[in-house]
Amino acid sequence: MGYTRSYIYSCKLCFVEEDSGPDIYDLLLACDELMLHELAIHIQEHLIRQNVDWVNENLVTILRSTWLIPTCNMIRQFCVEKICDDPWLLFASDKFYQVEDEILVAILQREDLSLPEMYIWNNVIKWATSQLNVELDSNVSKWELKDFALLEEKMHKCLPHIRLNNIDMEEYYHNVRPFKKIFSEQMQERIEEFYFTGRKLDISYNPRLPFIIDSCLIKYEHAALFAHWINRGEGKVSTREKNPFNFRLLIRGSDNGFCGEVYDRIRFEYPALLVLILTDSGEMIGGYQRINSYYWKMFGYDYDRESFLFRINRADFKRSVISRVVRPTHAVYNQQGWGPCFGEGDLWLKRHFRVSEECVCRKASYEFQIVRDESFTVKEYEIFEVTPA
Repeated sequence: MGYTRSYIYSCKLCFVEEDSGPDIYDLLLACDELMLHELAIHIQEHLIRQNVDWVNENLVTILRSTWLIPTCNMIRQFCVEKICDDPWLLFASDKFYQVEDEILVAILQREDLSLPEMYIWNNVIKWATSQLNVELDSNVSKWELKDFALLEEKMHKCLPHIRLNNIDMEEYYHNVRPFKKIFSEQMQERIEEFYFTGRKLDISYNPRLPFIIDSCLIKYEHAALFAHWINRGEGKVSTREKNPFNFRLLIRGSDNGFCGEVYDRIRFEYPALLVLILTDSGEMIGGYQRINSYYWKMFGYDYDRESFLFRINRADFKRSVISRVVRPTHAVYNQQGWGPCFGEGDLWLKRHFRVSEECVCRKASYEFQIVRDESFTVKEYEIFEVTPA
């Protein structure tokens, strides 16, 4: 739709809550074409304040279309900060692989990007290979030098902004080392010297802000909230630098798979587990369990009066809610080949986490139901071992 200067000016004082995000956004782009800079600022303020849900849903599209428009700096900055605060909005978007180099570099440069560096590396690799005009073999060991050259050319702008010193030796060996030929020989030597001798990497960028929890779903504020809940609200709420618990990642769905067999291999090894689930409907839910290893049962229910379920409010984590166990004799359910199960169906992940009939949530042994529907599918999940710091 084309807009005239007089029409756009007539809209300036007529924005109401019924105005749709897409229509107002079209006006914003038209303002740039007609050099109506003051009105562009007014429209951006309106989008951020009155249509924030629409902006969040279309964040990647907005970021791409406004990236080179000077008058759209306000909404562009809002999108970047939103991504750093909730990286899932970008990295889990089906539009992530279409993002231009300049945008991705700007995100990677940020110190407040709340993601584990290993997750960043893996996703930048996927982004780069998806943008190549050739299809590379999924087995990197079969690549030729020209394949690494193609990948290096695509990742050239991104590589300096990945904090390799935030990736531990084991992760480096399994995930970075297979791609070492995209680095210069000098850089390869410096990286190996760092991992084998501990000599500091000579890097020009600042480290990212400290991490409490190695998660692509939540950030340090949520880790502090979990600690507060585990301690039943006693003591001070922890800070970014200090948390009374360590959260060690054991399983991530996108890395390890979405079936119960993955969980089945570890469920008896760790007495205290935190389970995080992002549903396909966008809800963030999960549970905490602390079972004495002497009482673990291969099948059936386990007693635990410390277990709880939760639902995270992604817009305002302070409005997140907890549902404690009210029937501790049925706090946790065990079934061979199944995923984590809380209560008598209060939160069950059975054999296949992306089949709605296999993921159940209905009130029985906990205070209340934590999702709207009694069945759901899993978009991503993470399981952590929880130990005192």
